[in-house]
Amino acid sequence: KVCVSLRERVERTPKSRGPCGTLVNRMADLDRIVYAYLKGRGYSGAQEALERESNIPCIDQSASGTVAETGVATKVAAVTKNLDDFQPDLILQSYKTLSSWIETSLDQYRTELYSITFPIFVHFYIDLISRGYCDEAARLMDQHGSEHTAHHASEIGQLKTVRLPDHLARTEIVDVFRKGKYHLQLCSYSKELLMSFLQEHKFMAILGTINQHINIESLSGKPRRSIDVQGILGATDPTSQAVNKKAVLWGELPVLEEEDEEEEEGADAIETDKDKQGDEAKKKKPKKKARLPQPEAPERTRIPLPSVRGREYEIRLKALEQTQRQVALTATALPSACFYTLFNAHENVNCLTFSDDTTLLAGGFADSQVRVWDLTERGLRTMLPADQIDGDRTWDELFAETTEPFKTLYGHSGPVYAVQFSPDNQFLLSCSEDTTVRLWSLLTFTNVVCYRGHNYPVWHCSFSPFGHYFATASHDRTARVWTTEQTQPLRILAGHLSDVDVVEFHPNGNYVATGSTDRSVRLWDMQSGECVRILQGHLGTVFSLAFSPNGHYLASSGEDGVVVLWDLAAARKVKALHAHTNAVHNLSFCFGNTLLASGGLEGRICLWDVAAATRVPDYAPDEDEDEKDRAGESAELLKSYYTKMTPVTTMRFSQLNLLLAAGVFHDPAPPADS
Repeated sequence: KVCVSLRERVERTPKSRGPCGTLVNRMADLDRIVYAYLKGRGYSGAQEALERESNIPCIDQSASGTVAETGVATKVAAVTKNLDDFQPDLILQSYKTLSSWIETSLDQYRTELYSITFPIFVHFYIDLISRGYCDEAARLMDQHGSEHTAHHASEIGQLKTVRLPDHLARTEIVDVFRKGKYHLQLCSYSKELLMSFLQEHKFMAILGTINQHINIESLSGKPRRSIDVQGILGATDPTSQAVNKKAVLWGELPVLEEEDEEEEEGADAIETDKDKQGDEAKKKKPKKKARLPQPEAPERTRIPLPSVRGREYEIRLKALEQTQRQVALTATALPSACFYTLFNAHENVNCLTFSDDTTLLAGGFADSQVRVWDLTERGLRTMLPADQIDGDRTWDELFAETTEPFKTLYGHSGPVYAVQFSPDNQFLLSCSEDTTVRLWSLLTFTNVVCYRGHNYPVWHCSFSPFGHYFATASHDRTARVWTTEQTQPLRILAGHLSDVDVVEFHPNGNYVATGSTDRSVRLWDMQSGECVRILQGHLGTVFSLAFSPNGHYLASSGEDGVVVLWDLAAARKVKALHAHTNAVHNLSFCFGNTLLASGGLEGRICLWDVAAATRVPDYAPDEDEDEKDRAGESAELLKSYYTKMTPVTTMRFSQLNLLLAAGVFHDPAPPADS
């Protein structure tokens, strides 16, 4: 860094000519100047590297003579002095002046210009600490830290823990900001105003920070009143714009002809005898038209899938029956809701989830247990031992006659953070602080596989909509894609700059979405393992993701309490939905893509009109629309369901479009004795 900075400073010096009219700041002279500086400072490693990479022969013998002959020795000394002359008071004054100038600027430019202050604040604070000016760094934090807590509370909290140079190596935010570039967007005129102000006041420290650590993208048009937080993209990642130009096959997976015929036969078999009476006098039901291929749909064979087996046919036929009885939901026809409450378990239950057919509920506990409840009146039955099964038994006769309301599964050695049912209800996934993922059989209620690969706690797991594959998210900053048939991961999805907190499969099974503590959402191609979307706009950790059933939209929510709707094809934010006053951990689309439900820790379920949120307006949108939503509730909010004192832990729409939710009753602490 010293070498690069020295080169830049010498290149900016006035160009004087020698006797032969050659420029003294030619690359050959620059190499000699840099070499002389490194030698004088005793940087032997950098000196040897430059000597190996330089094309100038005998640079060691000619360095000192060249510098003296060209008369730039004084310039080298001046550059060296500027590099070492770090003035903390000037740093504090320049930041204060910049902040005051932005505060007094015109309203239309203030919001955009304000976005540049946070990364400059962070890098100035790190610079002061690293050079030993701890008192000046504390003064910078005291005077200006509160200006950034509204949008960057977690980062400011981490920075406050850095008080000494030794703390820098142990703080995650320092590593992230130093290794990556902070990305933000300004309109061309706002950027011009900023640069003119900095150059006029000769704030070289701020200009140097922008040049080295900040990537400013110029946008055409008027300045925006609301800013999407962009943040760190990574030291080696391309910009999100380059990634987001990749094609995404978001369409529904094509149905094979033989599967389509089987579904038709199953539908005919489901009809009752009453419906069949008088069929001789009626025309036969026309065959279902072949589905036209969608240009956005992937090929059926793009991701290998196992063949459908006998038991799975029955489950598909049952799902088809439910679909025929499905209630169509609209903004005027809202769903009914059913809420399950767990008592006396507030500090013990970490997660809850429903099965796809909503007949089972599973929970993960802090004491490493996994528990499965039956939500019907049938109860849970265990399959008979193999020595008691013969070939003449039906499926129901394979199970014991005794039933239980719930089953408890033991195997993990740490708190269980997520559980997930397989689409056919035959298996259950669980992940834990013990870094393992376990697959449980719901026929025998035993652990059948233990998957090891993550190095740190595993926060979340999710099954593919077709089974066979599943994905996990971990504290090690990676997500991994697995198959139930082998214990090694198929894909390691690396790119997030902090914990990966949630993972979700696309409805066509070809993509995996991840949400992270770095406030970004990424979409990964299952086939290649590449990142094809980087979506940024949250102000906190992303806790929940949900795809619309048609695969076109992705909803995300998290610590900031905002539900964001994304268009995957256009890689843009469609709408930010505001209503929740606490973190949102649950999202679910209804069948039909018309409604979105979100559940928050404040004990509130919100229903959103997806059609209204995604509708293209006939008029130019109000620039202040997002700011108005932030001040209150978004216009797309249709209805809210409230609990008394139960945060929403899990939620989903059933196959009949009934909204189911569950949570753990939170009994507030009793008042202290007077």
